[in-house]
Amino acid sequence: MPEELQECDDDISPNSNHEGSFLAVVNLSLVTFLVLLGLSMVAPILPSYAESFQVSYTLVGFVISSFAVTRVIFDMPAGLLSRRFDKKKIMILGLVLISTSSVLAGFAPNYITLVIARMIEGAGSALYVTTATVFLARISGKEKRGQWMSLYMGLLLLGSIFGPTFGGLIADAYDMSAPFFAYAIITGLGVIPTLTLPKLSNSTHSTSPLEPGEVLRDMRQVLSNPSFLLVTFAVFTMFLLRTGVRSTLVPLFAANNLGLNASAIGFVLTIGGITTALTIVPMGGISDKIGRKIPLALCLVLTAVVTLLIPYSIDLLTLSVVIAIYGAVIGLSGPSAAYVTDVSPEGKLEISMGLYRMISDLGFVVGPLLLGFLADIIATPVVGESHSGLIGIIPFAVASVILIVAFFVLLKAEDPAKDRKQVSAE
Repeated sequence: MPEELQECDDDISPNSNHEGSFLAVVNLSLVTFLVLLGLSMVAPILPSYAESFQVSYTLVGFVISSFAVTRVIFDMPAGLLSRRFDKKKIMILGLVLISTSSVLAGFAPNYITLVIARMIEGAGSALYVTTATVFLARISGKEKRGQWMSLYMGLLLLGSIFGPTFGGLIADAYDMSAPFFAYAIITGLGVIPTLTLPKLSNSTHSTSPLEPGEVLRDMRQVLSNPSFLLVTFAVFTMFLLRTGVRSTLVPLFAANNLGLNASAIGFVLTIGGITTALTIVPMGGISDKIGRKIPLALCLVLTAVVTLLIPYSIDLLTLSVVIAIYGAVIGLSGPSAAYVTDVSPEGKLEISMGLYRMISDLGFVVGPLLLGFLADIIATPVVGESHSGLIGIIPFAVASVILIVAFFVLLKAEDPAKDRKQVSAE
């Protein structure tokens, strides 16, 4: 693997067949797999773990959102840091913060400590994920960007596939805090392959100080691009769905409405991860040929429909079937990161990725809080139970409406990948 991959000033596009680039994508995917494996290991138990501190569904939602609050704050600085400094060092710092926060969460004596741990984890995640996204965009050529980014997403999803099951089994075998310690170990191991990634040269802007005026001008230029805003809003709704429905409502519904234990909940989430992985990887190559808009638009509409079916599940089997379908349609969103990269202004990739992550992560903040609050106010109390009550259809219906709105918004966005294919065909 070459020691350094050179970048163009505007949009680094090394030969997409270059062996060093391919190995770097696989390497980066492996580390992100470890991060997602750990993150998804705590997914089945996090709502119940937060609930064990005797708090409402709204506060349970805030534990999940608090992770995203600091991601929103740090996403833009992470993009700027990746523009000026060694990207590998920034990613390693992110991994160390994630690992440390997981230990703190596992030892949390109260609700406040758990929230603080989640916020530290969010800061680490922002540093790692934003920089990794920039790194990946830099080494991906335009012609195969969707294929490579979907490969990355597919390997990333392997963590989501196995994590919930492992986390549930560990929690049942030991206690609900055990998955956090496993998360810390797994993320710490991610530092090793990160050290072997090739070094990317920074852009020509990196030799000058990051002037606030210049940063603001770059941000205005990116945000003045209508297609960037439209596509990012669509991704925002997908993030809202991911944390609001999949990470909050589904585990709570499965535990409180259906009486499933941590292992069963982990099994259900794993099924969703498997079906997502089955559709997300081929969708990247397809989007390189037909464009990014069609897959993402289909994802929004179909997910809106399937989300409405979740509260009608009556047992483990029916919930598993619904989540399997849900996971498959979520996979259609695989080219979304490539779509955002396509519509980013030239020479502003780091700024674009920072803003993209920040806006998308607002979905992480809004989803659990909004849907957790709605679950609270319409919950049906159960005598003798410590939880807030049975969850009804309203939170799922609200999520579906938001997705439909995002669909109509996305229709107005341009699709550079589709346009490139039309031009080449002519």
